[in-house]
Amino acid sequence: MKKIFIGLVLSIAILVVALYLFIPGKIKIEEAIPAKAAQPGVARILSNYNNWDGWWPQKTVFTFNGDQYKPHEYAFDVFNIDIYSGSDTIKSTMELLSIEVDSMAIIWRAEKSSGSNPFERISAYRNARRIGKNISTLLMHMKSFIEKPENIYGIPIIKTKVKDSVLISTRRTFLHRPGVEEINEMIQRLKKYIIANNAVETNHSMLNVRKIDSIRYEAMTAIPVDRDLPNTKEFVTKLMLKGGNILEAEVRGGPYTIETSFSELEHYRSDYKYGSPAIPYQLLVTDRVNEPDTSKWITKLYFPVY
Repeated sequence: MKKIFIGLVLSIAILVVALYLFIPGKIKIEEAIPAKAAQPGVARILSNYNNWDGWWPQKTVFTFNGDQYKPHEYAFDVFNIDIYSGSDTIKSTMELLSIEVDSMAIIWRAEKSSGSNPFERISAYRNARRIGKNISTLLMHMKSFIEKPENIYGIPIIKTKVKDSVLISTRRTFLHRPGVEEINEMIQRLKKYIIANNAVETNHSMLNVRKIDSIRYEAMTAIPVDRDLPNTKEFVTKLMLKGGNILEAEVRGGPYTIETSFSELEHYRSDYKYGSPAIPYQLLVTDRVNEPDTSKWITKLYFPVY
C-alpha cells in the first residue's frame, strides 16, 4: 500500500513538473496568413477602424465568440489590439508585412500569463488555444476581404490591354472646371473633323481634365479613329501603344464619383508600383448631354501603365 502511495505521489509530481515545463509562465499565441494584395492599400484601409465592419465575421464589430477586441494604436504597420476574454485582458499586435509588390503577410501575436498553480495553467492553456483559433478565423475573413480590389479601392480594377492606337484630340483652357456642355462642344467639333476627313470613330469619346493652377483648368478630349488624320492648330493626332498595359475601372455616377474613383485608381497604381507612360483618361460611355441624371452615367476610367 505504501509503495502504491509513493508511486501515486511520484506520478503526480512528474505530472506537475511536466505541466510547468510544457506550459510556461507566459503563453505565446501567434497566427499568420499570406494575402494576395498590396500592403500599402491594406494598411490604408485597416488604419481606419470604421472599415473593419466590412470583413468582421459577426454582426457586432470587435466582438467574436464572446471576446472583445479593441484596436487602439497603429504605427509603422503594427496594430495594438487588446483582447478582453472573461476577466483577462490580453495584449496583442497585428503586423502587416510586405513580401512582394502584390503580396503580403499578416502576423497576429499575443501573450497570456498562465498563472501560478497547475489548475490556472491548464485553464490558461486551453483559453490561449481557443483565442489562437479565433484569431486564425478572423485572419481568414480579413484575407477574403482584402484580396478583392473593390474592398480596398471602392471600385473593381483590372489590368487589361490598350485597344485603340490612333486618336484625334483637341485641348482648351478654362477659368473654371469645364461643364458638360463645354466638353460636349469640344467633342462635337472633333466629330465634325473626323467626318470631314472621311475617317471612322472606333470607340467612345475620351476626356482628361486637369487643374493647371489656382484658377485654370485644361480639358483634352479625344476620339479613337481608324487612321491618322492631318494635324491642325486645333486638332492633333495622338498615338497609343496598342496591346500595351492599362488599368481599367468602370464606375456609375457623376463628377464626384468619377473624381474620387480616379483618386483610388491612382492609389492602386501607386500601391502596385506601376509606372505610367501617359495620362489617365475617362471613356464617356454615356452621352452626358442626353442623360441629365448623373446617377445613370457610365464611365470607364483608364490609366496606362508599364
